[in-house]
Amino acid sequence: MIASVKAIAVRINRQFLRDRRFLGLSLMVPLLIMLLIKYVLDSLPGLERLGVHVSDYAMFFAAYLVHFLAYVLSTIVLVGDRTTGTLARMFVYGYRRREIVFGYVGGYSTIAAGQTAFILVLTKYLFDINLLPDIVPVALTMFSLAVVSVDLGVFISNFARNEGQVIPFIPLVILPTALLSGIAIPIGDLPTVLQWCSYVIPLRYAVEVLNAVLVNHQPFRDNLAPFLILVGIGAGLLATASFTLKERE
Repeated sequence: MIASVKAIAVRINRQFLRDRRFLGLSLMVPLLIMLLIKYVLDSLPGLERLGVHVSDYAMFFAAYLVHFLAYVLSTIVLVGDRTTGTLARMFVYGYRRREIVFGYVGGYSTIAAGQTAFILVLTKYLFDINLLPDIVPVALTMFSLAVVSVDLGVFISNFARNEGQVIPFIPLVILPTALLSGIAIPIGDLPTVLQWCSYVIPLRYAVEVLNAVLVNHQPFRDNLAPFLILVGIGAGLLATASFTLKERE
């Protein structure tokens, strides 16, 4: 199984490395979005009067960007492999569902990890954040979020037969994530039913960890619960994606 998973992951990585346009967009899109966020936040002087330090919350926007890019990437590309027949050929060659899903997650996670590292560096220098004391828990949380987002994308892609069908699934996940993760609105201020809905949002748990470590300066070991829940959601999505992947399309 390990050899099959590795072969699929290596194929995916080689495919992306040969795509220079994708590599360029992978760097330009996060850069432009983070520059836009910084420009908008710096143009709001009322935040400073309220005692809000933008640098404390910049990492939340970075986490949302990591989630968005990893989810969209894995969703669209896997559906593309389905429409071109690549996925069907894997079944013909004898790959099992679990091997295919693990291989795709491994390949996409490597790419998502590179994007995440780039976004972390961008956020640190654009918003002048001192990450050195907390670099390990912050990086671990962000990378875990990226992998969970890939898991979610692979799972969602099982319900779309072509690129057109996958489009509605993007806002269906991304908009509730923005509203129910605690980035835009504090979860405690939401109606009770939406507070319950927020428990299934992976970004919520990443934001909880980042808020505790970066804003409240709490030890990471005291906030392992939301981190472990985030990892558990990823494991559940991975298992579900393996079960729901169809051999015949």
